[in-house]
Amino acid sequence: MSGIPPKSVGLGGDGDEICAIESVERAFGVKLDKADASKWHTAGDVFASLRQALPNEVRDHDLWPRFTEVLTEQTGVAPEAIEMASPLLSQSRLWVHVTNASAAAWISAAMVVLGLLGWALL
Repeated sequence: MSGIPPKSVGLGGDGDEICAIESVERAFGVKLDKADASKWHTAGDVFASLRQALPNEVRDHDLWPRFTEVLTEQTGVAPEAIEMASPLLSQSRLWVHVTNASAAAWISAAMVVLGLLGWALL
């Protein structure tokens, strides 16, 4: 073991994880048990739920490569870099700051437009 943490799946926790799970369900023709969702922290956690949802005769097939390919469609992370212990959510929280800054900019712009519109109507 190298001591280097596994590469993250790269999901942002901003709804893209829902799309990724739905993609897995579509690709494998199953519905995952959403009661397990609070326990899904790694790719391996979701993979275990997928295996549970599959018929017995399919569970032992080499599903991992296809699973990681579908799971990373949203993120652009190389599927071969994903391990069972790979966290679902991105290790970098930079996206949170980008999202917050973007929201603040749009709110500010809307306030300016509404202010100008109100001023023009007076």
